[in-house]
Amino acid sequence: MGASMKRVFSSAITDTFYTYSTVKIVQVPHTIIASLYRLLQFAIVVYIACYIVWYKKGYQEFQEPRATSIIKVKGLTKVFGNDTAGYGNSSSQHLWDTAEYQVPPMENNAFFIATRQIITFDQEEGVCPSALDDKLFCNSTQLDACPKDKQTPNTFGYFTGKCVASLENYNITVCEIHAWCPEELSNSTEYIVDRNDLANFTVYLKTAVTFTAFNINLRNVRDSTNFSCRYHSTNDPRCPILRIGDILDSLKTNKTALLREGGLIEIRQDWTCNFDFDRNSCFPKLSFSVLQSGDDKQSPGINYRAAQKYRVDGVDRRTLSKIYGLRFVISITGAGGQFNIVNLFVAIGSGIGFLVIADIVCDAIFMYVHKSRERYRGGKFSVCEVSTTRADQDSDSLNHIIPVQTQKQISIQSDQNIYSETL
Repeated sequence: MGASMKRVFSSAITDTFYTYSTVKIVQVPHTIIASLYRLLQFAIVVYIACYIVWYKKGYQEFQEPRATSIIKVKGLTKVFGNDTAGYGNSSSQHLWDTAEYQVPPMENNAFFIATRQIITFDQEEGVCPSALDDKLFCNSTQLDACPKDKQTPNTFGYFTGKCVASLENYNITVCEIHAWCPEELSNSTEYIVDRNDLANFTVYLKTAVTFTAFNINLRNVRDSTNFSCRYHSTNDPRCPILRIGDILDSLKTNKTALLREGGLIEIRQDWTCNFDFDRNSCFPKLSFSVLQSGDDKQSPGINYRAAQKYRVDGVDRRTLSKIYGLRFVISITGAGGQFNIVNLFVAIGSGIGFLVIADIVCDAIFMYVHKSRERYRGGKFSVCEVSTTRADQDSDSLNHIIPVQTQKQISIQSDQNIYSETL
């Protein structure tokens, strides 16, 4: 038993370290199948070369850009002011420049243009009637609608528990509140920018990108840039100065609602560059889309509030502004590519794996479809029996597997001839 185990162990060591094994190849002369086989291989090679390597640029290493933008907005607009309280007829005209409509003046890869503002001047902290738009109606006998020291639904102030006449209509009684008075909705002035003036606003968009993997830094503003240009997707796609009107015209949205309620607009810069050629020819491609329109059924547009506080005769006062406008977000996408020999070999190697498809198809035809499939199976597979007798176990370990078929004659009929081969 010990000697037998020693021979088995020695045979395993020999087979593992001193024996080379290879795959058995069965050749079957057949015109149609052979032609199909080569055709499939050719199609796969074309797919690897044309699609994986050339079209998908499998020979390149890619990196997304890291970038930031500097944005300047210029323009002057007439602004029309109207009393929003409804009981006055005051109206006025003013001028707004960049300092008044670009609020805040600086953002990271974004900018904001105010198109409408509701301003409440000279607010003081105190008590006053709530606005009619709050719908906090009451009467002197039923004060349940004005619970004392509770916040109002719009969080403008606290209820005092009293019911008083409205400032907007003395015939209507409303809840009194402790807040900044007068309340925003009761005595404010609405300012709306002129739509035609807004269309002529310009945006200077200066972007710097870097591809650290290739040690390449680029800007969309070059030494040859003409600063009197205006961006046009066809005539001048490299110009860094954009008209607001051109951006709005390219959007499929309700522009009237967009200017009144505000909205979110994306300016997308696509830096797709091939650094195997002249890197200075790489410029971004711009596209525009609406992320938040002004006519959405749920929470349309964009607005926020800002207050400017000051003191008069020792009393704190403030000017409250509710600002509607267009917020433009700059998103920078794309990828830079450069030749890399490792990526090329990886692309080719991954594509070569598809060549096995040709073998699978032809084997499937011979094994399951061809009329000589039984003869093909007999030539492709060798059936062996493992002996279990004690006499054979004591014999040489290399001879304990007895092949049943040592020689096989195979003939498969082709279109015109019958071929035979000894396996």
